[in-house]
Amino acid sequence: MDIHQIQYLLTIVDNDFNLTKSARVLNVSQPALSKLISELENVEQIQIFTRGKGRITGLTPTGEDLIKHGRTISKDYDNLLKSLHERADIKRGTVKIGIAPVIISTVFNRAIPKFIQENPQIDLQIVEKGAYELQKKLILQEIDLAVLVSPATYPSIKEKTIYDGSVSVWFNKNHRFHDFKGPIPFEEVAKEKLVTLDDSFMVTFQTNQKFSQKDLSPNYFFKTSSWDLILNICSELDDTVGIIASPIGQNYSGTNIEHRDFDPTFPWRISMCSLKDVYQNAAVKYTQDWFVNYFKNKNE
Repeated sequence: MDIHQIQYLLTIVDNDFNLTKSARVLNVSQPALSKLISELENVEQIQIFTRGKGRITGLTPTGEDLIKHGRTISKDYDNLLKSLHERADIKRGTVKIGIAPVIISTVFNRAIPKFIQENPQIDLQIVEKGAYELQKKLILQEIDLAVLVSPATYPSIKEKTIYDGSVSVWFNKNHRFHDFKGPIPFEEVAKEKLVTLDDSFMVTFQTNQKFSQKDLSPNYFFKTSSWDLILNICSELDDTVGIIASPIGQNYSGTNIEHRDFDPTFPWRISMCSLKDVYQNAAVKYTQDWFVNYFKNKNE
């Protein structure tokens, strides 16, 4: 018995044992379908169908067992073909990846153009949202991958670290922190007027956690989704302190500003994220592996 015979039997069952309808679906003649059934039962020496008044009326116990296992075999066969076709088109397809705007401009500003250049047949669609929104979209499978500040807040999200940095304290050269030697303690930062990213960003959530763990009450002066506005405010106002990731400052051209690490260090770890136990097509898996390897090679 081969896979095509199994699929013919499944079609007959799914069409309520109507051979005329089944033959039309299978694009064969009804006599040819009847002959196939008879030959199959004779060769295998089994009776698959029950009959009444010259018509097929149902399944015998043997037929029920055959159809049950046949569905599993047919599904596995279809998945095999699907996998083979996807492997053939590993660099072809649409991949939706969610990235926070601040990460795009800081970490992915060179990686994305390089990926597009090397993989012209992959339609890379970038969804720019904050961390919480991207996590929701990933859970709902509205996007294939998400680039998030680690750790993700949902246990069903699987992470692969691609970038390690730190969050820094930013201030202008007239601020008292200018005279500090080395990292700035959280206790000292909490005394200042703070300018930071709004609550949709994971960094702000993590900042609140760290202050709370030390039983500190930070004085948030201003929150925004614009990292360059944060640095501009700190550059212009002597009494404000910004909190953003260190690499972000590489894109800032102002000269009247500097930064120091926190004490203890406040990590800014970026992960390429996918859902656990969810099937990824070949193009998505290829895209994920490409970016993971890109940053691995870059950091070596």
